[in-house]
Amino acid sequence: MPIETLTAGHDNYLYLVHNHDVAAVIDACCADTVLRALDERDLTLGWIFITHHHHDHIAGLRILKEQTGAEVIAADDPRIPAIDRRVTDQEMVSTPVGDFTVLATPGHGDRDISYLWNGSASESPAIFCGDTLFVSGCGRILDGRAEELWASLRKLAQLDDPTRVYCGHEYTEDNLRFAVAQFPEDQAYADRLAAVKKQLQREGGSVPSSIAIEKQCNPFLRCRDLAEFTKLRRQKDHF
Repeated sequence: MPIETLTAGHDNYLYLVHNHDVAAVIDACCADTVLRALDERDLTLGWIFITHHHHDHIAGLRILKEQTGAEVIAADDPRIPAIDRRVTDQEMVSTPVGDFTVLATPGHGDRDISYLWNGSASESPAIFCGDTLFVSGCGRILDGRAEELWASLRKLAQLDDPTRVYCGHEYTEDNLRFAVAQFPEDQAYADRLAAVKKQLQREGGSVPSSIAIEKQCNPFLRCRDLAEFTKLRRQKDHF
């Protein structure tokens, strides 16, 4: 598979995208995890894509850069070290493992970005969205603002339905428990929660999802306006 999910810490996800003998990684919370995966697969790391500056996404960045010499790609953010290429919304990054379109998706943080991998003849596109969009949830509003996160989620919801969703953490069961608690009359949430529990027992994780699934089973994407979204996000903060 050209996209592989790596786990680190309690619930962090990193993603390895590779083609033959070269690879890119999305986020760098743990250098050892990435270096071990590269060694096991006999891959050379060429690119490190960073979604945002929070420590659990960049903790291993300096070591990974020093060990591999990979090009670090991120937003223009002084809180992210060792950046080689600063990118902006709609910019294209072309690599041997595929083309990545940068999408500005602030709100969780003030300079968060996502990367749309444009897919291949045999693979549907994938969005690496950090902590902006989670499976059946969204990120807390930390450095950003509610209106920014609402706009970012609407932007991601406009991606093609088959687009696979690769997020930064495994929060899905808790997100769906919240959805069921808030909308007990909506059977879609209950059914999705039951399916995810089985998936977690079987596979240990819930990624990837898809934009189609998220539009159906993510309460934050189903909000009608900013006011509804803001209220729901505050409720989730205290769930």
